[in-house]
Amino acid sequence: MLKLYYNPGSCSLASHAALEEAGLPYEAELIDLTQNAQFSDAYRQKNPWARVPALQIGDDVLTENIAILNHIAELVPEKALLPTEGLARARALEWLALLSSTVHVAFRPIFRPGRLAETAEGQKDVAATGLNSLKSVLALLDERLGKGPYVLGDTFSLCDPYLFVFVFWARRPILEGKLDPLPNLDAFAERMRARPSISAALAQEGLA
Repeated sequence: MLKLYYNPGSCSLASHAALEEAGLPYEAELIDLTQNAQFSDAYRQKNPWARVPALQIGDDVLTENIAILNHIAELVPEKALLPTEGLARARALEWLALLSSTVHVAFRPIFRPGRLAETAEGQKDVAATGLNSLKSVLALLDERLGKGPYVLGDTFSLCDPYLFVFVFWARRPILEGKLDPLPNLDAFAERMRARPSISAALAQEGLA
């Protein structure tokens, strides 16, 4: 049995949707970040980094979306959820790494300025500078995605729910009216919302 530890709307949504896409039996346990549940002794025994997602696989625990998404894809090879060979494999890993590092990190100054500056003035400056950086990252992402329909072109992969997470974040109230138009990403988000695996994960997390 697989068990996913998640927080609603966080980057763990990618792994949640991936489990739904794979059709694997699993349990899901909420780790409420607003209550600092990630810092509990019980959870730190599973993930010492005190983050989500974490995927329990029997007696083992796997952390980090890139690793979890790869493992899920390998559990159902017949569904071809990620490429397995050659340049196609490398391209998928390129996208997963980009999303995990550059794109995810670009949101941090806006969502969590307190982790980057102590004073109110410093946090305001961090958020303002971060917004400019985020706009640049999202503009490049919109251009690179193009018309899609998917991250890797005409074929759905587990890169897609991961990208969806960040388009979902771009629609948070704190960013309302602050971002430039992102037509390709917006169209992509609507396609993803219509996908049963993603709509099911959103519903289970109370985000439908």
